[in-house]
Amino acid sequence: MIYPLVIDDNESNTVILPSSLKADGRTAVAFGSFLAPCTIISSSGPSDSIIVAGDVAQRLLIPFAAKVHVFLTDEAVHIGPLVGVFTAGFTKSPHRPVGGRSFFFAKLLAQEKQVGGFAFLFGLPHIDWEHGTVNGYFYTERGWERHTVPLPTVIYNRLPNRRIENDDMFQTVTKTLQTAYGIPVFNGRFFNKWEVYRRLAVHRDARPYLPETSAYVTRQTIEQFLNRYTGAYVKPADGSLGRGIYHLVKKKDAYECRFRDEHGETKTTLFPTAMALWHHLLTHAPLHRYVIQQAVPLITINGRPTDFRVHTNKNENGQWQVSAVAAKIAGRRSITTHMNSGGMVKTLEEIFPNTAKRETVLARLRDAALTLSRCLDETSDTLIGEIGFDFGVDEQGNIWMFEANSKPGRSIFKHPGLKEADERTALLPLAYAVHLSKTAIIDPEAFGL
Repeated sequence: MIYPLVIDDNESNTVILPSSLKADGRTAVAFGSFLAPCTIISSSGPSDSIIVAGDVAQRLLIPFAAKVHVFLTDEAVHIGPLVGVFTAGFTKSPHRPVGGRSFFFAKLLAQEKQVGGFAFLFGLPHIDWEHGTVNGYFYTERGWERHTVPLPTVIYNRLPNRRIENDDMFQTVTKTLQTAYGIPVFNGRFFNKWEVYRRLAVHRDARPYLPETSAYVTRQTIEQFLNRYTGAYVKPADGSLGRGIYHLVKKKDAYECRFRDEHGETKTTLFPTAMALWHHLLTHAPLHRYVIQQAVPLITINGRPTDFRVHTNKNENGQWQVSAVAAKIAGRRSITTHMNSGGMVKTLEEIFPNTAKRETVLARLRDAALTLSRCLDETSDTLIGEIGFDFGVDEQGNIWMFEANSKPGRSIFKHPGLKEADERTALLPLAYAVHLSKTAIIDPEAFGL
């Protein structure tokens, strides 16, 4: 349940709970990492508000009135939660604090009104370790505002790329917040394609969805894959946005390699032998950081290969749900369906006007996404709250998982038909953060805190 939080400057050292919540001898109120001893009483009237005395709100650094959740422990009343969204790339602009990403984060933080609690954006420079506070960015009706608040109850990691994520300082800070301060962090790192495949391949429920993949890109594996399948993809294990991908096909008397050059143009090169092809790849790519994956003949729309992006999120109960589904149609002569390669995003209604066909494909995509989300969750040593899957569907209707992304891109949501899914995928991370906050407060041993 969500309660209106009211800050009353006429009260002193007191927190008044709604009559439905019992004070039961509790002697402190908590907000984020701060705890303030005070008098706690339950209202004798019908009010459903939590009234916090002005001096208590000041000590706790509560920035403004809002709608909040309440979690009760034996000693304290916890109000909030206070959710920190951790990122990098801040600018000096008060109106666009993270440049072009500001609009997405504004949309994300605005969901706090519906979810309940406080959510803010912060980075390394905003943490005051001496006082245990953060000078974070809040998005309000007035636009972006800075407020100093305690360290958060839970952290949603939205670091923008692997380079920053792997920086020693970011690694140290993230670990310190988790271990020294006991703050749960979810979606703490980008997925690695080989690591995802390796984890899922041992899971019986996941194996039917996996195209064969190998982390050893050698002349022998190239020949094996091209003898066994219609083609293969060689791609970076830590890549994104379709960069650095090679599509390999064995022709009658040659090996074909298609790729995007540095200007974004699709090029095709023929090689007489697998050895020659392998040497070409060696000179253009660090193959020790690549994987080779079975190519799957995909269904086509207007003659163009089509795959599907499916987002899953954990909800306010910590359960996985499908939050978005879209089709991605490859651009002309493109080797992938990425939009930066000329791909187009369509809704399932647009590409499957037949309701029965659409519902069949959607049901299979949902089953695959939820199964694989649970499998990845079960084999992960970190908290995962959202995943973006790239699925293929072959002509027999089988589902194949090509990639899983722990920090999925947002480009599909530019399609006007995906507006509701856009809002849903912005809301659910905060809803899951409420669930994590409750667990961290009520049952900290669940996270080893």
